[in-house]
Amino acid sequence: MRRISIALLIAIVGAGAIWAGGQPEPTVAPGCDGEITQSEIEIWWHEGAEAEVRVVEEFVEEFNASQNDVTASLTLIPEADYAEALRGAAAAGDLPDVVDTDASFAFSYAWAGDLQPVDTCMSPELQDDLLSSIVQQGTYADRIWAVGMFDSGLGQYVYRPALEEIGARIPEHPEEAWTIEEFNDILADLREAGWEQPLDVKQNYGLGEYYSYLYMPFVWSAGTDVLASDFSQSDGYLNSDPAVDALTHKQMWHEEGYVDANEDDAAFIEGRSVISMVGHWEYTRYKDAFGDDLAVVPLPDFGAGTRSGQGSWQWAVNADSDADAAWKFIEFTLEPERMTRMADAAGALPARSSVAEDHDLWGPGGDLELFRIQLEEGYTVPRPPHPVYATVSSAFNQAVHDIIDGADVRQALDRAAAEIDADIEANEGYPEPQFAD
Repeated sequence: MRRISIALLIAIVGAGAIWAGGQPEPTVAPGCDGEITQSEIEIWWHEGAEAEVRVVEEFVEEFNASQNDVTASLTLIPEADYAEALRGAAAAGDLPDVVDTDASFAFSYAWAGDLQPVDTCMSPELQDDLLSSIVQQGTYADRIWAVGMFDSGLGQYVYRPALEEIGARIPEHPEEAWTIEEFNDILADLREAGWEQPLDVKQNYGLGEYYSYLYMPFVWSAGTDVLASDFSQSDGYLNSDPAVDALTHKQMWHEEGYVDANEDDAAFIEGRSVISMVGHWEYTRYKDAFGDDLAVVPLPDFGAGTRSGQGSWQWAVNADSDADAAWKFIEFTLEPERMTRMADAAGALPARSSVAEDHDLWGPGGDLELFRIQLEEGYTVPRPPHPVYATVSSAFNQAVHDIIDGADVRQALDRAAAEIDADIEANEGYPEPQFAD
């Protein structure tokens, strides 16, 4: 999540313009039929974190050595260029057999007929063992189009001695999350105790997908959403009173100077801030700095219970490829031992419950158990699994950026909702794909 830049987001959003104003009526391939008819497959992977790339390379080598039915080749594409490369390949009808794609962005390609569902490929045992969040984030039009090796989560890392100094409680379960009023009081008390800018929200990540990932949970926690449940409109949801109230708190933190700009990405490590709102990926760095003085707590409750984001990179299959051949490789990566290796390389939660529950960090009593509980017990919400999401993300990110800069909150959200609704209208409501018999 943290590595998506504004340039990448613009490239992803640009994909939506390919189909705007036209209504494709693709007939989608049915997925796996139990027979492998393709002996070679091409795989694309974004060249991001070195440890993740190394593991994927190992998986391809091990897969090829393990059987003789399918030979896989791997193409690595720099992450900054990845979205543009996918978009260009889709436009040319030249997607590889297996692609990895960030959660939620797959559905623009699914809607255009470039992908095929993979639920017919999954065994019931595998599907039952996947985290519910993995299934949610990969599902569109009642079919599963993408599946990941790991998932993500948000929380707040806190420096325990500072919270103890002001007498603040340390929540241990999502049900115990600080109310937003309690959280605001904690910020004020921390400042009075000497921490002038006690809050780090990773403002250094800048405008990009991270704003959607971190701040959409504020809207969900307030009891509303960014879209209607049938994805028909944003007006009345993203710009509703609860959403305005939630993001007004966010604006207040900046206006009061509680937020460290964190230009050096060291606000929490150096102790300038003692609360850091961020995801699981910062655990190792923070743990090395603070040891047992580090605690992980849920995001604040804005009125309807704490909520967290979810979703990460996932596998998807080209509509023109042999799904059985592609799935043979994907299934190989989802085996428990390999899933553990990738999750450890990514610093992320394994996508299978059985693997996550046996892990020292994510299992019972582990330092990151909170993230697993949030994903398994329904405290996370997927970013809208729908082809309009690219526009939702762009509009929401701009609104958050404007709110941080002091814009009227309601007006910023009104503009975002109008932009989203214009996209839905231009694409005639995004009619769902038709499936072959």
